[in-house]
Amino acid sequence: MKRYTAKTSAGWILAEEDTLPQALERLGKCEDLFSGLECEQSELSQKLEELRGQGKNKTVQFKELMARKLVNQQLRLRLEQYGLL
Repeated sequence: MKRYTAKTSAGWILAEEDTLPQALERLGKCEDLFSGLECEQSELSQKLEELRGQGKNKTVQFKELMARKLVNQQLRLRLEQYGLL
């Protein structure tokens, strides 16, 4: 991955001149990722609750959705660890 930023003792700077548009585009995509992750987590929770209500908590669909939710939670924790959320 090409880096558009560099960390200094004073904070973050552009790694090269004229890379601000690319850095902003990547930041926007990251924000889209975070937003999408939050929406997906909410949808997964709702679907899992519906399946629990129907007594289908041992089905393959339930287990697949739970696995996705756990993967998303791990990703979210990693993002929090880096101070991104």
